[in-house]
Amino acid sequence: MKKLLAFFVVVLMVSACTESHSQVISSKEKTDYSSIQFNDRFDNPLKKGVWDSLFEYHEAVFAPVYLGDVKPEIKLIYKPELTGNRIDALEEWEVPFENDTEGRILKNPTDSTLLITVDTNRIIGYPMYLWEYYKTPEHRQGIMSYPVFVENTSDDTLKIGLGDVLPITIEAKGRDGQWHELYRNFIYECGTGLLDIYLAPHQIAVVAMPVCKGTFRTELRLGYCISRDKRIYSNVFEGFINQ
Repeated sequence: MKKLLAFFVVVLMVSACTESHSQVISSKEKTDYSSIQFNDRFDNPLKKGVWDSLFEYHEAVFAPVYLGDVKPEIKLIYKPELTGNRIDALEEWEVPFENDTEGRILKNPTDSTLLITVDTNRIIGYPMYLWEYYKTPEHRQGIMSYPVFVENTSDDTLKIGLGDVLPITIEAKGRDGQWHELYRNFIYECGTGLLDIYLAPHQIAVVAMPVCKGTFRTELRLGYCISRDKRIYSNVFEGFINQ
């Protein structure tokens, strides 16, 4: 029974962002992360990316390049499976689910516990593609990217992702002045055997937002999906899209 219920938890999580979102939630005021130095062991050249070649099937892939404590210097890891902070779904329950639905070790993020900040003043590389790193050594893709800080601002441990991906979408403001979803969040076809990604209190995740070419300069923002109709939005930043 416990395994069956855990399976349904995984299914609900991977499908949570497939529904339309009628309610919008914005992040808190932008936090200054400029004092954090990046230890990047790779120095291959970086260039602007091409949208559709990066995100197949219109799904945005945001894999962590860092998970852990806020420190003066953090090491970027472009092989997401090595970033740590994973836990099996069955280990999240202090007592059997059917006996105590409040016994979870991990909590789901809310607009008051998760902060998303895109840092457009610095450039990092882009992590390896999903599935690729099972076969090849760690390397960074030569795509210019903005570091994105995802911070747990609470005193609780939060579940922020599944497998090697955080549920983040990319939105752009169109010529009509309205926000439109450019790329939806990545969803695994099967969630069996995937581990949950977590952040302990006041820890951060760093993901990479690719800087891409385009024909139309506009405003962009990222949306972290916390339920079927709610998202936590990042700060707004400028970029190019094809329109």
